[in-house]
Amino acid sequence: MVALITDFGLKDPYVGLVKAVIHRINPEVDIVDVTHYIPKFNVVLAAHVLKISRSYLPKGTVFLVVIDPGVGGPRRPIMAVSRRYAFVGPDNGVLVPSLTREQGVKVYEIDVDAVRFGNVSYTFHGRDVFAPAAAYLSLGVPPNAIGREVSIEGLTKVEELPRHPEVIGKRAIRLGVIHVDDFGNLILDSDLSRITSTLKVGYGDEVLLRSAGSTSKARIVRTFAEVCRGCLAIYEGTYRLAEVAVNQGSASRTLKVGSGGELVIQLGR
Repeated sequence: MVALITDFGLKDPYVGLVKAVIHRINPEVDIVDVTHYIPKFNVVLAAHVLKISRSYLPKGTVFLVVIDPGVGGPRRPIMAVSRRYAFVGPDNGVLVPSLTREQGVKVYEIDVDAVRFGNVSYTFHGRDVFAPAAAYLSLGVPPNAIGREVSIEGLTKVEELPRHPEVIGKRAIRLGVIHVDDFGNLILDSDLSRITSTLKVGYGDEVLLRSAGSTSKARIVRTFAEVCRGCLAIYEGTYRLAEVAVNQGSASRTLKVGSGGELVIQLGR
């Protein structure tokens, strides 16, 4: 199985071409689309999504992760194998949080000439380098046949999520909005436990949410269904990060904040 994580979206032919190359090399492989809607160039969030998603896939899965703002530059194309999985992507930090949590990891720089599928585009290594490498690994080709081993310590590092909230007063913290999902839910850059421990609050407690556009009350809950329709909830979401949602509404519209924005959570007025 090959599992795909990209920032390509589905409007253009990019994902289809990546899959076509994989199937040309291994027609029998199953392909799982984890997501193609990582915010453009957001290596930090992509690394987090890979980290929290990998355990849901069966042993032997090859993760192909293409969030690659440095394509065509000096960054290396790499692949890694652990006792459970294989990973393919750019050496920009996107694989590292997962590799450091795996056992028996060996890392290889991909030999482009050994895997190339026709001419290699300067701007589409996802199709021409990473897709064939993932396909060969899914066939059981030894990684040292299509690359040379390199040190895991020499890989590019990336900041990991969750971050610690920024304390801006005795009763307030500032957090970043790292993503807005299709429901309008705000995925924050910290997790719920860090928020509740910093503010010394718990489930059922009410706080104030301040953004550049508004101030609103919200309740800390286990699920947004625990608040009234149209009300704001703070909870732990699928990303294993704190999220803000409006029950049957859009937190992004309500709070007038989007991806890359900031929220302040405070006690009282």
